Amino acid sequence: MMQVITVASRVIQQIVKDKRTLALLLIAPVFVLLLLYTIMNSASDSPAIGAIDLDESFTNALKEEAIVNEFPSEEKALQAMMDQKIDAYIYMKDKKTYIEIEGGNISRNALVLKAIHNTLANVQKDQIESMQESTIQLMNELQKLLKEQENATGKKVDINMPETALSLQEPSIHYLYNNEDTDLFDQVAPAIMGFFIFFFVFIIAGISFLRERTTGTLERTLATPLKRSSIVFGYFLGFFLFVAIQTVIVQATIVDILDVQRIGSYWLLLFLNLVIASVALSLGLLLSTFARTEFQLLQFIPIAIVPQFFFSGIFDLSGAATWVKVISNLMPLTYATDALQNIMVRGYSFQEVSKDFIVLASFAIAFILLNMVVLKRQRAA
Repeated sequence: MMQVITVASRVIQQIVKDKRTLALLLIAPVFVLLLLYTIMNSASDSPAIGAIDLDESFTNALKEEAIVNEFPSEEKALQAMMDQKIDAYIYMKDKKTYIEIEGGNISRNALVLKAIHNTLANVQKDQIESMQESTIQLMNELQKLLKEQENATGKKVDINMPETALSLQEPSIHYLYNNEDTDLFDQVAPAIMGFFIFFFVFIIAGISFLRERTTGTLERTLATPLKRSSIVFGYFLGFFLFVAIQTVIVQATIVDILDVQRIGSYWLLLFLNLVIASVALSLGLLLSTFARTEFQLLQFIPIAIVPQFFFSGIFDLSGAATWVKVISNLMPLTYATDALQNIMVRGYSFQEVSKDFIVLASFAIAFILLNMVVLKRQRAA
């Protein structure tokens, strides 16, 4: 028993002395849970829907269910939807309702359909109540006239009063991207692909570079006359060969084997995934320099990787607070998922996603430069 207590005591003392491990054990779970709670409550309950020359009563009913933007023509509404300013637009023609849904975000699609369904139900209910009131009034007047006719002629007139009925047409629904049969995996596949590439590349790069340090290989390399930039780029290119193979395997599995829907260029998608892998590789190399063991490297996952998943597009952040959106703008996977979604679901070209490429490339360059600074300090030490 004393031997058990001795071993346990040593482990406790070791963890207490490691301030970073202690902090992550106590703070990281709370941070992740609070972040998850905030993000899961950040979805907007009101979709943005365009309205084109709708009846005033219909428009007022729609405003109770959604954020309504009125447009003078279908062309203007379509352009706004393609720019992702609205989730759908609605118009009426020959007393039939036509609904055009953007379709690129399955969670927004559900909100649009729910809002329009509730609107149509409320409008139809009002129409039925109004028709019933009018019908009852007409029936009363007719019965009064019949009574007068009976009194004048002395003959009773029997009529069958028809039941009131309202003929309602089902709305016509069309999707700009995807369709009503698109399943959840097809929708989240771009985000999952980006996260998987980022996560596994980070782990492989970080652990591999950490072994270079723990085996003394890095220290011997730093003792040579090689430039810091040559060392950093050398490690980067060496690891990138295997990272690229892994990236190709992940994309081929999702797009080719699982047959996830894809509209955009396959090669543009691969190029983007390689850029994402480059960001993860440079981040893994950077953070591994602050770890002495593989366990310490894994401690960075709750801080550097898990939040990336929350901001990767799987959760709807349209109604998020300002500080959440600020954090989102600092996450590489925010831009990665945006570009992946636009290429796979919307068929965007390189020019249309070039801003996301530039931001991701900037992240990779920044991480590489920081790595050079860290190596400079290690060499000086």
